[in-house]
Amino acid sequence: MMFGRAMAVSAYLLFLCLAVVDSASKVDHHTVKMHTAFIKARKDEDFSHWKEAFEKADSDKDGKIAVKEVGRVFKEHYNLYHEEKPRGMAAEMHFMDDANDFIAMVERNEGWADTHQMTEEEFMKHMHTYVDIKLQERGSLYDIAAHIF
Repeated sequence: MMFGRAMAVSAYLLFLCLAVVDSASKVDHHTVKMHTAFIKARKDEDFSHWKEAFEKADSDKDGKIAVKEVGRVFKEHYNLYHEEKPRGMAAEMHFMDDANDFIAMVERNEGWADTHQMTEEEFMKHMHTYVDIKLQERGSLYDIAAHIF
């Protein structure tokens, strides 16, 4: 009985840590998996799955997407890259917070409207910056999460 309660409390505390690091930095299952996958790709120097996700998100196949469509890249990446999907396939709504943060960052850094068409190379440049910002915000959370997810 005591072990069950301790496990429940531990699970709840872990959920709280992953659910919200601070009020401006929401972190959920999809976000953690996306960011840890990007960190791993950076370490392995293999962004092929991100390239494929960008290509799938590019609906008119012109090599560009609007900045506001970045959530589609995140969704495609999750569904392509993560073989284990304990909660099923991802939808764009799962990445709404990340997409909004990314769009705001690009607008701040480049002055681009959300309708600006960006190439895969531009997307990747901004993903590196975005993940770096989130790593600074969240500290070692991703080191811990990499072992969980």
